Amino acid sequence: MATLVNSATNVSSAGMALTSVGLDPISSRSLANIVSTLPGAVMAATMEGYTGAEREIGLSGDHARVRVCFIDYDQNTEQAIWITEHLRANYPDVYVFAVSAYSDPERIIAAMRVGCSEYLLKPILTERVLDGLARVETKQKERTRSKVHGKVITLIGAKGGTGVTSLSLHLALELADHKKRKCLLIDHHAALGDASLYLGTGRHQYSFYELANNTDRLDQELLEGFLLRHSSGLHLLDSPEGADPVHQASPSAIEHTLLFLSGIYEFVIVDCPPGLTDANLACVAQSDQAVIVLTPELPAVRNAVRYIEHLEKLGWSRGKVQIVLNRASKRASLADDRIEKALGRPVSWRVPNSYHEVVRAINSGAPVDSRSSDFGAAIRSWAQGVAGSNGNGVAAHSQNGLFSLFSR
Repeated sequence: MATLVNSATNVSSAGMALTSVGLDPISSRSLANIVSTLPGAVMAATMEGYTGAEREIGLSGDHARVRVCFIDYDQNTEQAIWITEHLRANYPDVYVFAVSAYSDPERIIAAMRVGCSEYLLKPILTERVLDGLARVETKQKERTRSKVHGKVITLIGAKGGTGVTSLSLHLALELADHKKRKCLLIDHHAALGDASLYLGTGRHQYSFYELANNTDRLDQELLEGFLLRHSSGLHLLDSPEGADPVHQASPSAIEHTLLFLSGIYEFVIVDCPPGLTDANLACVAQSDQAVIVLTPELPAVRNAVRYIEHLEKLGWSRGKVQIVLNRASKRASLADDRIEKALGRPVSWRVPNSYHEVVRAINSGAPVDSRSSDFGAAIRSWAQGVAGSNGNGVAAHSQNGLFSLFSR
């Protein structure tokens, strides 16, 4: 409790502006009483209804260093979600706390998905509010200190054997080596990940999951003890070495860790196992791009369709989810147009079939040279799209880049 009180006490006189939307009278009075005890915090606005709230919040406390909005998710959940999405899109400096009498996981997940920082249960308790505000203070300090706002890209295979690890490490190497960017590769497999084996760095006794389980003391000094380093300059967070996936971390811990890492690295590439598990979805939640990797075969296409449908139901936009077709070939049994028709969207990037070349590279511990093969050229073009050389930092669907390379 002492830490929480100190965190609130250290807020400057223009430090924290709080607003509320749609709170019932009891919750509203409780919040006002709590705020009155916090030096440097003010109740900038109290709105009984939802109409026009997003405009008022945008104007309230705009000179404060930290702005927090408490929104009642019981009276009108749809309106509460809409306001939250509007605030996150137009006022990213505003932290949203959902307030509700219901604790079922579906409601909590829905609130967090649209951008709520905290989920407070009624009746509003002082300790819970102080705890949430302390976390907001910590996040704000991290934002202020960080000069890097890195891009997180998560790769997930539509099924096993689609080559996600090979693509992840070659993409990361291209960004780190030829683009000279500060880049981190995360082996997100719960057991027997291959990234360190492919790179020839040797195993690390500590994994990404153990780092994520230390969020309470996560800083750059702690991170240094977990990193593997490749000669290209690429940094790697390894997977657990054992066959039994005993090392795991909660989705919230994974999200917090990725947020921290994106403040240090320009690019964070996450190599995930197949499946939309809670751990993988936590990576997607903190990603600028989620990449589904498939090969031109029916099971992979079928699974990719299901992945896309599931992610769309969870609210992920089409622009955030991209498709990479690995081992692409004009002689494949499934033609590109059939694959795109099944997916209901175009393929974002194509990587030509260089299976034997990649296997030789894996066995030798020396990645494919991007200057001497079609596979390497494809990765280089993809990296240019990721790095923003196409003008908007998003992989293009046009005839440029990999499509023209594959056509040639």
